[in-house]
Amino acid sequence: MFRPIAGRLLSRSTFRTLTTSSHRPLLRSLPLSKPTTSLKHNARTFSAPRKPPPPPPPAAPNSTPLSPAESSLRERVWTAGQLSDLKAPPAMSSAQRLLRPTLFTLLVVGGSLYYAYTYTTPHPSERWFPTVPLAFATVAGIIGINLAVFVAWKIPLPITWRVLNKYFVSVPALPYSASMLGSAFSHQTLTHLGLNMFVLYSLGTSLCEQIGAGPFLGLYVSGAVVSSLASLAWNVVRQKFGVVSLGASGAISTVVGVYTYLNPDAELYIIFLPFIVLKAKVAVGLIACLETLGIIRGWAVLDHVAHLSGLTWGWRVGGR
Repeated sequence: MFRPIAGRLLSRSTFRTLTTSSHRPLLRSLPLSKPTTSLKHNARTFSAPRKPPPPPPPAAPNSTPLSPAESSLRERVWTAGQLSDLKAPPAMSSAQRLLRPTLFTLLVVGGSLYYAYTYTTPHPSERWFPTVPLAFATVAGIIGINLAVFVAWKIPLPITWRVLNKYFVSVPALPYSASMLGSAFSHQTLTHLGLNMFVLYSLGTSLCEQIGAGPFLGLYVSGAVVSSLASLAWNVVRQKFGVVSLGASGAISTVVGVYTYLNPDAELYIIFLPFIVLKAKVAVGLIACLETLGIIRGWAVLDHVAHLSGLTWGWRVGGR
């Protein structure tokens, strides 16, 4: 529903991107229409000769007709993967829609912070890849999960289609608790995935080296569910049931907030304007103002609520 936009920044000599993104494009339903089949005309006898039927209209240049087997397969996949036959959001109060996601978020936040505070660095002999830097391995693991979910979206099977639509996208009309976490690891376009993962690698590896793998994971996961819940609550209260949300930018905004709190004077460069240098606290302050303006003006391209809540969570937790 929402796509990533600029706000791209670099940190010192390496490319650092601050990308504000979260709400992303609506789910594309698999085609339900069956391909047109040819009709047999029964021969009839007429006294006067009949004119031949007009030729069929030419196919659209960009259209690729599906064979009956392909259409039938996609219909079966869609039917097996749909979660309900509801034509409209079920009658529920805002509190009923938000109760379970809120409890799930509190549970995940508590567990994440406990893990962050009690984490001890493993001995190299206890790691799968002892020669790989721990910060790189941690961030690469997160990127790998996002990539796996992206591939699953592109190869829809009945069982994965149901799981993805239930737990890897946040739907205000029919929210599922686990989608608060799963939607933060979910992308449907390569551009969205690529920009988010580039930002995560650029800032995430630096922050992970600075605070440790355990605290980094705790902050990332807690920021994911907090930003997802904030976005869900905003849409539910405003009864915006025709939107869906997925993407890692809420969690990445938390990483940006923590990084800025710990490194307020770090020099950041805009990717395509390297001659413009901003301190981290100034750059993030501008981003926060832009997100706030987007909320006030009702800009519907990005999930400004998720971005701003992620930044705020990272700033607050980063000081503890």
